Amino acid sequence: MRALVFCSLLGLFAAADAASAQTKKAASSGPQTRYFTYFDEFLDGEADVILKQVRNGAAIASASLDLCYPAPKGSDRRDRFVADLKISGNAMTGSAVSMLDKTPVEISLTQTKASGSAEGFSITGSIKIGARAIPVMSKETSDSSEKDYADSKTAEDLIAAAPAAFTDVSPESIAAKVKLDAVTDFVKGLRGTNIFVSKDSLAASCESLRAGAQTIRMSVNPETAAATIAQLKTKPGVMAIGWSYGDLELARAIRFPAKDWSVEGKIDSGKIGTALTDTLKKTFGAESATSAWDEISGKYTIKFKRPSATLDSFGLTETLEITAMAAFDKPGGTDAILLWIGYPSSETADEQPGAKLLLSDTAEVEGEDQGIDDNGAVSDLAKYFKAQKWDEDTSKFK
Repeated sequence: MRALVFCSLLGLFAAADAASAQTKKAASSGPQTRYFTYFDEFLDGEADVILKQVRNGAAIASASLDLCYPAPKGSDRRDRFVADLKISGNAMTGSAVSMLDKTPVEISLTQTKASGSAEGFSITGSIKIGARAIPVMSKETSDSSEKDYADSKTAEDLIAAAPAAFTDVSPESIAAKVKLDAVTDFVKGLRGTNIFVSKDSLAASCESLRAGAQTIRMSVNPETAAATIAQLKTKPGVMAIGWSYGDLELARAIRFPAKDWSVEGKIDSGKIGTALTDTLKKTFGAESATSAWDEISGKYTIKFKRPSATLDSFGLTETLEITAMAAFDKPGGTDAILLWIGYPSSETADEQPGAKLLLSDTAEVEGEDQGIDDNGAVSDLAKYFKAQKWDEDTSKFK
């Protein structure tokens, strides 16, 4: 009797396993969307490739190619085309016109299983862009699932229209997401203003071409940031605008009450500049110090001179330069001030009277730390201003 029950149980388990296997097989045998995001050595690896396929098992049911590439070759400028491909067995063909230059494109590709590879594919053929035929010889190319492809996509640029405080965003840094066809006029409209434009943001990336919008990054005096955002918000083609990430590194910032360091709702730049210079002069053991505040950028540049400790026997002078910035700790706020200090840079020269020793910089030794010790500048400033420092563990000023 026990043997009969045992055999019955074995039968039930076997049936369940078979049903599960059939379910898995049925699930995997349906149409699947797969993505190839790279062609080996194609355009020296500078092309951004998205070959999307719907496959029934090994058979290609449909495919499209989205290709973004340098135009002209070797430049930072990008052009793009999208083509729906005709499928004939393992062959994929199609034509398109590029998005910006209106260049004709012809595509002829063949896809086969890579020899000796359980999952990889070989994609060969050519893509002709204008008069230039570019060979495709991508062997053992892996594809990815729809979920993995979605997870790998770049997050959207950080633009905060109304940040609660300047923690994730920086008080001097603003960004505008502008429709592609309005970018040129938007940027031209910045001529003659007190707005610094990031050169790196002027060339549309592949992500921008695909999104139909480009993020232009700018920096301004923190005091004028809110007014600048309000003004630029009305420009044609602006889809979003606000504060973004910038120079403010919280680990090198302090926070203190604004009461003694502001006048009529504005930061007393002269008083803070004097305090910065006097405090850091002691920090760096400098013999002299000068500071200047740039009204356009809202930043301080402070220079310190001291005898070179490393090369003291030669009577050389070391000049340290450091940048700082003060801003209220949140948009529209007047109760507390953030003071950020950059990393110091150094230059050594012979400043003695008479004949000079000419010095040149040698190439950095690989692996050698070229950083300059700031002598605890942030802590010294926090002590002077009776300020809070950023605590990484709690993500708060303490």
